[in-house]
Amino acid sequence: MSSELRRRYPALLLLAAGSLLAALSFWALEIARRSVDDTREPTVRTEPDYFIEDFTYTRMSVGGKAQYVISGKKLIHYPVDDSSTIAQPSVRSYSSLRDPMTLRARTAKITADHKELHFYEDVILERPQTGGTESLRVDSDYMLALPNQDIVKTDKKVVIQLGTSRMEGTGMIADNGKHQLNLQSRVSGHYEPSH
Repeated sequence: MSSELRRRYPALLLLAAGSLLAALSFWALEIARRSVDDTREPTVRTEPDYFIEDFTYTRMSVGGKAQYVISGKKLIHYPVDDSSTIAQPSVRSYSSLRDPMTLRARTAKITADHKELHFYEDVILERPQTGGTESLRVDSDYMLALPNQDIVKTDKKVVIQLGTSRMEGTGMIADNGKHQLNLQSRVSGHYEPSH
Protein backbone atom coordinates (compact mmCIF):
# COMPACT_ATOMS: atom_id res chain seq x y z
CA MET A 1 0.00 0.00 0.00
CA SER A 2 2.83 2.39 0.63
CA SER A 3 4.15 1.93 -2.92
CA GLU A 4 0.62 2.58 -4.20
CA LEU A 5 0.44 5.82 -2.12
CA ARG A 6 3.86 6.91 -3.37
CA ARG A 7 2.70 6.42 -6.91
CA ARG A 8 -0.47 8.52 -6.35
CA TYR A 9 1.24 11.15 -4.20
CA PRO A 10 2.27 13.40 -7.12
CA ALA A 11 -1.28 13.31 -8.52
CA LEU A 12 -2.79 14.16 -5.11
CA LEU A 13 -0.26 16.96 -4.65
CA LEU A 14 -1.12 18.33 -8.11
CA LEU A 15 -4.88 18.12 -7.33
CA ALA A 16 -4.41 19.94 -3.99
CA ALA A 17 -2.28 22.67 -5.64
CA GLY A 18 -4.88 23.08 -8.43
CA SER A 19 -7.72 23.37 -5.88
CA LEU A 20 -5.75 25.94 -3.86
CA LEU A 21 -4.98 27.93 -7.03
CA ALA A 22 -8.69 27.88 -8.04
CA ALA A 23 -9.76 29.05 -4.56
CA LEU A 24 -7.19 31.88 -4.57
CA SER A 25 -8.25 32.94 -8.09
CA PHE A 26 -11.91 33.05 -7.02
CA TRP A 27 -10.97 35.08 -3.93
CA ALA A 28 -8.90 37.57 -5.98
CA LEU A 29 -11.70 37.93 -8.54
CA GLU A 30 -14.26 38.61 -5.77
CA ILE A 31 -12.01 41.27 -4.17
CA ALA A 32 -11.51 42.97 -7.55
CA ARG A 33 -15.27 42.92 -8.27
CA ARG A 34 -16.09 44.47 -4.89
CA SER A 35 -13.54 47.25 -5.33
CA VAL A 36 -14.94 48.08 -8.78
CA ASP A 37 -18.50 48.17 -7.39
CA ASP A 38 -17.39 50.50 -4.59
CA THR A 39 -15.78 53.01 -6.99
CA ARG A 40 -18.46 52.88 -9.71
CA GLU A 41 -20.87 55.80 -9.73
CA PRO A 42 -24.41 54.76 -8.89
CA THR A 43 -26.57 54.74 -11.98
CA VAL A 44 -28.72 57.84 -12.20
CA ARG A 45 -32.18 57.35 -13.57
CA THR A 46 -32.95 60.13 -16.03
CA GLU A 47 -36.16 58.76 -17.49
CA PRO A 48 -39.51 59.75 -15.95
CA ASP A 49 -40.81 57.41 -13.27
CA TYR A 50 -44.49 58.31 -13.59
CA PHE A 51 -46.95 60.54 -15.39
CA ILE A 52 -50.53 61.69 -14.77
CA GLU A 53 -52.95 62.80 -17.47
CA ASP A 54 -55.83 65.29 -17.09
CA PHE A 55 -55.10 65.96 -13.42
CA THR A 56 -56.17 68.46 -10.77
CA TYR A 57 -54.26 69.08 -7.52
CA THR A 58 -55.75 71.22 -4.75
CA ARG A 59 -53.62 72.72 -1.98
CA MET A 60 -55.71 73.20 1.16
CA SER A 61 -55.20 75.77 3.90
CA VAL A 62 -55.07 74.87 7.59
CA GLY A 63 -58.74 75.91 7.78
CA GLY A 64 -59.70 73.38 5.11
CA LYS A 65 -60.26 75.83 2.25
CA ALA A 66 -58.62 75.70 -1.17
CA GLN A 67 -55.50 77.91 -1.39
CA TYR A 68 -54.73 77.12 -5.01
CA VAL A 69 -55.56 74.53 -7.65
CA ILE A 70 -53.07 73.23 -10.22
CA SER A 71 -54.43 71.38 -13.24
CA GLY A 72 -52.98 70.28 -16.56
CA LYS A 73 -53.14 68.00 -19.54
CA LYS A 74 -50.14 65.88 -18.49
CA LEU A 75 -47.69 65.89 -15.55
CA ILE A 76 -44.39 64.02 -15.90
CA HIS A 77 -42.16 63.39 -12.85
CA TYR A 78 -38.34 63.09 -13.11
CA PRO A 79 -36.68 61.30 -10.18
CA VAL A 80 -33.15 62.53 -11.02
CA ASP A 81 -33.98 65.99 -9.55
CA ASP A 82 -37.51 65.31 -8.22
CA SER A 83 -38.96 67.92 -10.60
CA SER A 84 -42.09 67.71 -12.74
CA THR A 85 -43.19 69.18 -16.04
CA ILE A 86 -46.77 70.02 -16.93
CA ALA A 87 -48.32 70.34 -20.38
CA GLN A 88 -51.02 73.04 -20.58
CA PRO A 89 -50.82 74.04 -16.90
CA SER A 90 -53.35 76.21 -15.12
CA VAL A 91 -52.96 77.53 -11.57
CA ARG A 92 -55.82 79.31 -9.81
CA SER A 93 -55.25 80.97 -6.44
CA TYR A 94 -58.06 81.40 -3.94
CA SER A 95 -58.35 83.63 -0.90
CA SER A 96 -61.17 85.21 1.03
CA LEU A 97 -58.99 88.34 1.35
CA ARG A 98 -58.23 88.96 -2.34
CA ASP A 99 -59.45 88.33 -5.85
CA PRO A 100 -58.68 84.95 -7.44
CA MET A 101 -55.99 84.89 -10.13
CA THR A 102 -55.36 82.32 -12.86
CA LEU A 103 -52.01 81.60 -14.52
CA ARG A 104 -51.85 79.53 -17.73
CA ALA A 105 -49.15 78.56 -20.24
CA ARG A 106 -48.16 75.90 -22.74
CA THR A 107 -45.66 74.27 -20.36
CA ALA A 108 -44.48 74.54 -16.77
CA LYS A 109 -41.81 73.05 -14.54
CA ILE A 110 -42.28 72.45 -10.81
CA THR A 111 -39.14 72.35 -8.66
CA ALA A 112 -38.42 69.54 -6.21
CA ASP A 113 -39.53 71.51 -3.16
CA HIS A 114 -42.77 72.57 -4.93
CA LYS A 115 -42.11 76.22 -4.04
CA GLU A 116 -41.45 77.41 -7.60
CA LEU A 117 -43.50 76.93 -10.75
CA HIS A 118 -41.78 78.08 -13.96
CA PHE A 119 -44.24 78.84 -16.78
CA TYR A 120 -43.06 78.93 -20.42
CA GLU A 121 -44.59 79.92 -23.77
CA ASP A 122 -47.76 81.98 -24.13
CA VAL A 123 -48.01 82.71 -20.42
CA ILE A 124 -51.20 84.49 -19.34
CA LEU A 125 -51.97 85.84 -15.86
CA GLU A 126 -55.63 86.85 -15.40
CA ARG A 127 -57.81 88.35 -12.71
CA PRO A 128 -61.50 88.77 -13.51
CA GLN A 129 -63.38 92.02 -12.98
CA THR A 130 -64.94 92.10 -9.54
CA GLY A 131 -66.86 94.67 -7.46
CA GLY A 132 -64.23 97.39 -7.20
CA THR A 133 -61.51 96.23 -9.59
CA GLU A 134 -61.11 96.10 -13.35
CA SER A 135 -60.16 92.94 -15.17
CA LEU A 136 -56.41 92.31 -15.47
CA ARG A 137 -54.51 90.35 -18.08
CA VAL A 138 -50.72 90.01 -18.27
CA ASP A 139 -49.04 88.25 -21.24
CA SER A 140 -45.39 87.12 -21.37
CA ASP A 141 -43.08 84.35 -22.60
CA TYR A 142 -42.05 83.34 -19.07
CA MET A 143 -43.30 83.78 -15.50
CA LEU A 144 -42.19 82.37 -12.17
CA ALA A 145 -44.98 81.67 -9.67
CA LEU A 146 -44.26 81.42 -5.95
CA PRO A 147 -47.63 80.04 -4.78
CA ASN A 148 -46.82 80.01 -1.05
CA GLN A 149 -46.03 83.75 -1.24
CA ASP A 150 -48.83 84.57 -3.75
CA ILE A 151 -46.24 86.25 -6.03
CA VAL A 152 -45.71 85.99 -9.79
CA LYS A 153 -42.64 87.55 -11.42
CA THR A 154 -40.67 87.64 -14.63
CA ASP A 155 -37.58 89.27 -16.12
CA LYS A 156 -39.06 89.11 -19.65
CA LYS A 157 -41.24 91.55 -21.57
CA VAL A 158 -44.86 91.81 -20.37
CA VAL A 159 -48.00 93.31 -21.90
CA ILE A 160 -50.61 94.36 -19.33
CA GLN A 161 -54.26 95.06 -20.03
CA LEU A 162 -56.05 96.63 -17.05
CA GLY A 163 -59.62 97.37 -18.05
CA THR A 164 -59.20 99.53 -21.16
CA SER A 165 -55.67 100.70 -20.26
CA ARG A 166 -52.58 99.04 -21.72
CA MET A 167 -48.97 98.98 -20.49
CA GLU A 168 -45.77 97.26 -21.57
CA GLY A 169 -42.51 96.76 -19.75
CA THR A 170 -39.61 94.44 -19.08
CA GLY A 171 -39.58 92.66 -15.75
CA MET A 172 -42.54 92.46 -13.41
CA ILE A 173 -43.42 91.51 -9.85
CA ALA A 174 -47.10 90.89 -9.10
CA ASP A 175 -47.87 90.48 -5.39
CA ASN A 176 -51.50 89.38 -5.12
CA GLY A 177 -51.41 89.55 -1.33
CA LYS A 178 -50.49 93.26 -1.36
CA HIS A 179 -52.48 94.05 -4.55
CA GLN A 180 -49.29 95.42 -6.14
CA LEU A 181 -47.97 95.07 -9.66
CA ASN A 182 -44.55 96.60 -10.37
CA LEU A 183 -42.87 96.90 -13.77
CA GLN A 184 -39.07 96.95 -13.62
CA SER A 185 -37.89 98.76 -16.79
CA ARG A 186 -38.76 100.04 -20.29
CA VAL A 187 -42.28 100.94 -19.24
CA SER A 188 -44.72 102.50 -21.69
CA GLY A 189 -48.47 102.64 -21.70
CA HIS A 190 -51.80 104.16 -22.55
CA TYR A 191 -54.17 104.94 -19.69
CA GLU A 192 -57.93 105.24 -20.16
CA PRO A 193 -59.79 106.44 -17.09
CA SER A 194 -62.77 104.28 -16.13
CA HIS A 195 -66.18 105.91 -16.47
